[in-house]
Amino acid sequence: MVQLDEPPPGVTARQQEILALVARGFSNAAVADRLGISPRTVQKHLERAYRTLGISNRSQAAALLWE
Repeated sequence: MVQLDEPPPGVTARQQEILALVARGFSNAAVADRLGISPRTVQKHLERAYRTLGISNRSQAAALLWE
């Protein structure tokens, strides 16, 4: 699984897990299904992670993780 080598301060383990799945191309619904949470919870985790990472969308998140 794709993961940040050194997650920035403030990115939780769950946010990192969700970001890794998003980077692999999973939709919010697919991530939610896989993790047993709601799509809305996935979206909130992503919003918080984006804010922490200083990015604004899943494309930027994927690019960051694949670097």
